[in-house]
Formats: sequence, C-alpha cells, structure tokens
Amino acid sequence: MNALATGHEDLIHDIAYDHYGRLLATCSSDQYIKLFTRVSPSADWSLLSSFKAHDANIFSLSFALPQYGLLLASCSEDQTVRVHRSIDDGRTFVKIATLSDSSGPVHQVAFTKFGGHGLKLACIGTDGVVRVYHAADPTDLRQWHLAFEKVVDKAGLLANGVAAAKDLQGDFAIDWCPSGTVRAPWFTSNLDSAMDDSELPRVDRLTIEELAVEQFVASSMSKVFVFRKRLNGGIYEYERTEELPGHTDIVRDVAWASNAGVGGRYELIATASRDGWVRIFKLTTRRIGEPTAEYRNGAAGTVSLNEDKGDDYDEFAYDVELLDQFDHHKSEVWKVSWNVAGTILSSSGDDGRVRFWRAAYTGKFVGVGVASAEQIPQDEVDE
Repeated sequence: MNALATGHEDLIHDIAYDHYGRLLATCSSDQYIKLFTRVSPSADWSLLSSFKAHDANIFSLSFALPQYGLLLASCSEDQTVRVHRSIDDGRTFVKIATLSDSSGPVHQVAFTKFGGHGLKLACIGTDGVVRVYHAADPTDLRQWHLAFEKVVDKAGLLANGVAAAKDLQGDFAIDWCPSGTVRAPWFTSNLDSAMDDSELPRVDRLTIEELAVEQFVASSMSKVFVFRKRLNGGIYEYERTEELPGHTDIVRDVAWASNAGVGGRYELIATASRDGWVRIFKLTTRRIGEPTAEYRNGAAGTVSLNEDKGDDYDEFAYDVELLDQFDHHKSEVWKVSWNVAGTILSSSGDDGRVRFWRAAYTGKFVGVGVASAEQIPQDEVDE
C-alpha cells in the first residue's frame, strides 16, 4: 500500500474513482477538490488538477458515467450541490450548475450508475430530504430539473431533533442500485412459480426499457429505506418501499452492490453505523401472487410501507433479510464500499483500518484482509 500526499490543508471527507479507476478525486474542509491520475505501470498517483469548488466544507463526490463526459458532482456545508465538467481530460474543471434547493448542509451526492436511467443525481442533507435531479438534455448540462424530493423519515428526524442533525451527531447517506435490473413482475408473472432459476428467461432477451428499474437506498439518522420508481395513478414516481431494520444508532453510510456477483438472484446493501457494526442486507424479489406470511403480517425484517395500492400499482417487492453483521472495527464505522462486481465489501472506521469482506460458500461473509498506514499485528490480519 502506497501513501498518497494529497496536499489538502484540512480534513479529507471523501474520495471517488471515475468509472475506469484511472482518476481519483478527493474533497476536503479546505474547500478544494483535487484530481489525481494513476501513473502506469506503477501504482503511484500524480496530481492532475486542484480547484476551489465550494465556500465551506465539501462532504461528498461522485463521477457520472463516462458517456456524459468527465462530470463530477460535489456537495457541501454551503447547502449546495455543484456539477463540474472537465474541458481537457481532467486538467481543468468548470462549474456548470449549482443546485441550491436544500435548506441545510448537503451530506452526500450520487450520480446514477446504470446507463438506462439517463443522467440523474440524488442528494441528501441535514434537512432529511432526498432529492433527485435530472438533466433531460445531455447537450445542455447547465439545466437540471428537480424531479423528486421527499423527507426520508420525518418522524425520526423530529424525534432526534433537527438541530442535532446539523453537526456530527446526525448523518444522512444515499446510493443508487448499480445494476438497474431486477427480477421484476413482468419477468416472472406468467411463469410457473415452481420453476428454478435455470428455467427462467435469459435477461439478455429483454429490452433495456423492460429491465430498467430505478431504485436507491437512503438513510436518515438511524433509519434506512429503499426508494423505487413505480407506476402509481398513471404517473411514474419514486416511492419509499422497504425498510432495512435493526439499526440502533446513526447510520453513517450505505452502499448498494452490483448483483452481477450473485448472478442477479438478489441484491445486497451494506450499511456503516456509529454503533460500530457493519451490516449486510439481502433483498430477494418476491414474485407476483406469492406474498409471504411475514409480509402479510408486517413482521420485522420485511416491512411494507405501501398498503393502499392503486389499480396500476406494481406488486414487485423485496423480502429483506439481515444476512450478516460484524463489529471488528470495535469503533464507529464511517464508510462502506463494494467492488465493481459486488463480491467484496470494504469498510473503514475510527480504528484506522480498512477491512475487506468476501462472501463464503455458506453465504456469510469472512474477512479477507486489513489495510492500514500502520503496522498491523498478525492476529488482527488473521481474525
């Protein structure tokens, strides 16, 4: 592991890689964004650009998919999300849009990860509102439409005190589903429910429009919910659907894995919490006509928030299961992140360690490595 001297003059809050892993962006309380390029064949990083992006602490960064050019979104304590575009392969960035609908500091921003969804970004901040913006015309990225906004958990936000959310005692996070496809109702509605996975239609025979299901996971304080775009009353809109239960303290980060690593059979979402736990949830699509007893009874772990369904309401839903959890950091956990295939999870905490986890044949996760700037005791590596 090589150290990277970023040159930031204050705390670094986030890093982000571009789609190909060749560029690395960092943001800091010094109000600057710095961009580094990987030097081949070594593993070193070289400073490519540095620019003042906000007028306060910068909390989060996100690269857009490469088909839209080199776009970087950032959010800040100055209550704005800003979109920056490079005019020369990363050496110079120009601010092309400022989104200022938030009534408080913005904690996290994320571009969509699936091309079939178009150019969209979501953000969430201390007002507890998740917002989705859409650039309807990719040729004019100065114009962004506020397509959706909703308080994630109003009762919880008020119960914890909105004022408490303005500092490190509150946190909010968001991440898009990277796969963009699920075992949706049209995929299984006319099939024999006894069919196993090998007998289901091949995904590549369906069109992008048939497969593209927009969904994201958002956390507000200690509550975590899935939002999904559904047809309701003749209008497509994002709705709060399943809850990921069991969090006993503020959730610092959420990460939705690509389902490619599990053959599209289910989704995995990881959370990082102030209570010291990393949790991994398994979301399995429920087929039409097969509501589970737990779903009907509203049992813990499978929460339905949509009992009043319209005639055109989509019956697709997830069964939510806490697949695994671990507290090896023995301290507050701040970040979780999946590899591109959705097979390895990394987590970082106040113990100064980055820990790596991989699913075993049992479905549970096992530690496969620990990284630190300090010398790590062998017994910690082997735990």
